[in-house]
Amino acid sequence: MKFKYILILVLSLLLLPSELLFSQANTNFGSLVGKITDNKTGQPLPGVNVVLVQTVLGASSNLDGNFFVNKIPAGKYQVKATMMGYKAQTIQVDIQAGGKVTIDFKLEETAIETPTLIVTASKKAQSFQDVPNSVSLISLKEIERRNKTYLNEVLEYTPGVYIMRGDVNIRGSSGFSLGAGSRVLLLVDGIPMMPGDSGDIKWDIVPMSQIERVEIVKGAGSALYGSQALGGVINIITKEPTSKPTTHFQYSIGLYDKPYYPEWNWTDRRLDFNQFDVTHSQSWNKLSVLLSGGRKEGTGYQQNGNSNGYNLLGKIIYKFNSQSTFTLQSNWTSVDYGEIFLWRNQHDVYEMPIPAIGDWVNSNKFSTNAVFRQLLSSKFTYKIRTSYFHNDFQHYHHDNNDNSRAKKFGVELQADYLPNKVHTITTGIEGIYDFTRSLVWGDHESYTLAGYIQDELKLLKALSLTLGSRFDYHHVDTGEEDNQFNPKVGLSLRPNFATAIRASVGRGFRAPTMAEMFTETFTAGFRVIRNPYLKPESAWSYEVGINQIISEKLIVDLALFHNDYKNFIEPEPDIYQTVQFTNVANARIRGLEITAQGSLWKRLLLFNAGYTYMDPEDLNTNEILAYRPRHLVTSGLTLSYSIVELGIDYRYISRLEKVKIYPNDPRAAQNVWDARIAARLFGFDLAFNINNMFQYNYWQIERNIAPPRNFVFTVNREI
Repeated sequence: MKFKYILILVLSLLLLPSELLFSQANTNFGSLVGKITDNKTGQPLPGVNVVLVQTVLGASSNLDGNFFVNKIPAGKYQVKATMMGYKAQTIQVDIQAGGKVTIDFKLEETAIETPTLIVTASKKAQSFQDVPNSVSLISLKEIERRNKTYLNEVLEYTPGVYIMRGDVNIRGSSGFSLGAGSRVLLLVDGIPMMPGDSGDIKWDIVPMSQIERVEIVKGAGSALYGSQALGGVINIITKEPTSKPTTHFQYSIGLYDKPYYPEWNWTDRRLDFNQFDVTHSQSWNKLSVLLSGGRKEGTGYQQNGNSNGYNLLGKIIYKFNSQSTFTLQSNWTSVDYGEIFLWRNQHDVYEMPIPAIGDWVNSNKFSTNAVFRQLLSSKFTYKIRTSYFHNDFQHYHHDNNDNSRAKKFGVELQADYLPNKVHTITTGIEGIYDFTRSLVWGDHESYTLAGYIQDELKLLKALSLTLGSRFDYHHVDTGEEDNQFNPKVGLSLRPNFATAIRASVGRGFRAPTMAEMFTETFTAGFRVIRNPYLKPESAWSYEVGINQIISEKLIVDLALFHNDYKNFIEPEPDIYQTVQFTNVANARIRGLEITAQGSLWKRLLLFNAGYTYMDPEDLNTNEILAYRPRHLVTSGLTLSYSIVELGIDYRYISRLEKVKIYPNDPRAAQNVWDARIAARLFGFDLAFNINNMFQYNYWQIERNIAPPRNFVFTVNREI
């Protein structure tokens, strides 16, 4: 009932005329227009962020490089233009009542692809070097270079991030949880995109062709985002519709090589995969539309590895005026795929146990979300976000026919207010309702109510203090309930242009998912039993770091982190292969992370490298936490000349010292090299990738061998 009341309150606020909520003291307004180009080529630059400093006003340049900001109160402003890969530029303007000011930016390309503004760390646009947390950004160029099918495959190249069969880890936060619950929160354009039953990340919900960039915030983010942001946040920023009619085609085909050892060769047929995506977008006056559809199919590289899926995405943006915008986005994915749990034996690593041959799953996911944003003044803006996520699956296994249908509803009201030059306040209320009907974890309902506030104080010109907190109330229909208060403190110091020092401390929490509390099933020889009395887990996250621009050709970042966890939820198998999720440990993960990126030879050669050291300890047993490596290394080189780009990437994950399912199996470190070449010919973008180039044999979890060497060719064309 409480959820219903908060939903009615939020919708009522949306329907109230804005004049009744806030008054405009200043009725004298002007406007700002301009164009942004590359200072060398003169070509227009689309997607450049234009902001009026110390206001909530701003815009982005369109495909022609033009931008427009309306209803600006008369006065003097600093207008800043920022774009990744270009030096930021600031111009002072004087806006007169009833007047229009025209300015043009000519941006200079930088030697390093450094991020500029990010939106995830504080739920608003903020300079990358002013954020008190460690943040990594995956650009559109990097996504295109990797030439991957799903985002989790791209994330493996991010410092401090590694994947355990679909479970994403940021600095060792998650381990391996059998796909039941994630300590990393996935957002799509700032809206949570997690199913209400399993609580894991569905990597196929957004097609790779529609991702503009990805922001990864490391460390507890519960002070703003609540449950599931215990270890970090991944925010997918999707592409915007184009101003001119544009159609984009992309086709990829891949081929798996033969196994390294001839005795592992299990079939004579060709093992391959392919995908096709088409996107069309355009705008009419106030309305902009983007539609995308695609199909993926493949044999896989293992027995039972076959898959066949479809996806649709639609995005509509309607601008009532320069102050009010409504965005509606929907995603649908349907896929049939063979289920793979364990290999048959060490001599037949690509084959399944005979009873499991033919096991498959039908999975359907649908999400839709709407955002209404209104600027009430140059100092105040608010957003209403509503979301719906439907997750539906059916197992067709030899030992079970598990199924689930889950629905998640969410609504959030967020306000951003700049009362003066010292304070920047972000506050909001949120409600989430989960509804599950399932054979595997029963019929259950839960809801969460929350409120949050954060204030960024400009103490000095070079020093900012961030104070934030969030209160969550979580209730499950079994009667289990919990209250969580999560504070956050952050400091950001900019002693000079080249140096940014940061420090933060925050508390995070994660409520147990339906899957962790109520799973009752038997599969692949394992029996999983329920535990409805699980307690929420919590953590204190501490970090200090420095980002240093050594020169225009080199940037180095160093971070020290320490995380204390309480009531860690982990799947615990016993000697009879019975698994139950329990609050097993008080744990600590501490370490350091250093990254560097730079360029040589007038930006013809780009390089990046990252190293993460972790010390993950179970404080109850004084042993290392399972599925956490101590050392992570990522690196890459990219050479560009004329229309051709060459690259090579390397990632290393040290040997897992502890696992839970088969602790006596031999284990080895991961050493994986990938190579790539891309070119633009006759209007076509062509890419060829060799993944696992040296045919290294490894697994992420026991008895599940990773892909052998494979070759991927992709062609793109925009008309």
